[in-house]
Amino acid sequence: MPLAFAVALAVLLKHFLGSLAWAALLAVITWPLHERLLKRGWSRAASAATLLAAIIVSFVAPTIFLFNTLSHEVATVERLLGQFNNTGLPAPEWLARLPVVAKPAMEWWQTHLAVPGGLNTFLQGVAGGLLPHLTSTVGKLGPTILANALYLFLSLLTLFVLYLEGPAVVTYVDHAGQRLIPKYYGVLRRLLPLSVRGTALGLCSVAVLEGIVLGIAYAIAGAPAPAILGVITGYLALIPGGAPLSFTSVSLLLLGQGHAGAALGLFSWGAFELFLVDKFVRPKLIGHRVNLPFLAVLFGLLGGVSTLGVLGLFIGPFMMAVLFWWLRGGKADAVHEIAVPDKGDKQAA
Repeated sequence: MPLAFAVALAVLLKHFLGSLAWAALLAVITWPLHERLLKRGWSRAASAATLLAAIIVSFVAPTIFLFNTLSHEVATVERLLGQFNNTGLPAPEWLARLPVVAKPAMEWWQTHLAVPGGLNTFLQGVAGGLLPHLTSTVGKLGPTILANALYLFLSLLTLFVLYLEGPAVVTYVDHAGQRLIPKYYGVLRRLLPLSVRGTALGLCSVAVLEGIVLGIAYAIAGAPAPAILGVITGYLALIPGGAPLSFTSVSLLLLGQGHAGAALGLFSWGAFELFLVDKFVRPKLIGHRVNLPFLAVLFGLLGGVSTLGVLGLFIGPFMMAVLFWWLRGGKADAVHEIAVPDKGDKQAA
């Protein structure tokens, strides 16, 4: 009966399980901070509002800054395109050095882009061909953005309620867990915050590291505004595939400016640094909290991301921690063999 009810409840809330999961993860990650504020005499409402505002600002402020920067860059590009359209866009030197296709490529460029007004004609033709696809994409994108905005609002609202009613929620969850899985609930309750906070620590530490290291690499390679690009890279590194997208885009920008050597060097360094970070640094940081082997963390991260997306980054290591608890004896006191608590965890326990 309880299992059937749980399945029915999951089906009922299937569109909102992601929002609930994100709220729960953020609550687990930030709960030690909430406890510290409460011990300093803050009310639950004040602590909840402060932490929620900090979370919103930490993600919204960089987004506004990024869009503001991009708006200036777009205006610069528009001016350059207008200038090239009036005077004609000269063919780049590397085009004449291409093997086999150099001659026809140069002839096409001189006919279509090197003449005044040619760039405008070319862009209109490309836009006309892409317009049906863009219209279809925008038509699908609008409802998706609204749905994601609703899910984000529900996640933040749920997180605020969890801050306010934390003890009551913990009591309900404890009663449910002890009734459904009395033998294993204590272990799961101990491992979940450790693995989730370890994953969050690993992700944030790696994001900061990649933002600094690649920002320095951008400066050495001669990329424009390396500090801004480093900050953008750091935030993109929080999501899977964000860092390679960032340094690949900067490499293509340098290549388009004619700096082929710098572009190749930056891309090679970014790929090497990403390999080291993703295969060694990140698993080590995440596995330290729950004393997991390197391969266990690595496969937990890769399997979680490939199956569940970003949420899998947290669920994968947690499931690996449960697996190794079972392999190490599966006893209630065996959790101490794989858990490495710190002060924050003791306060939240």
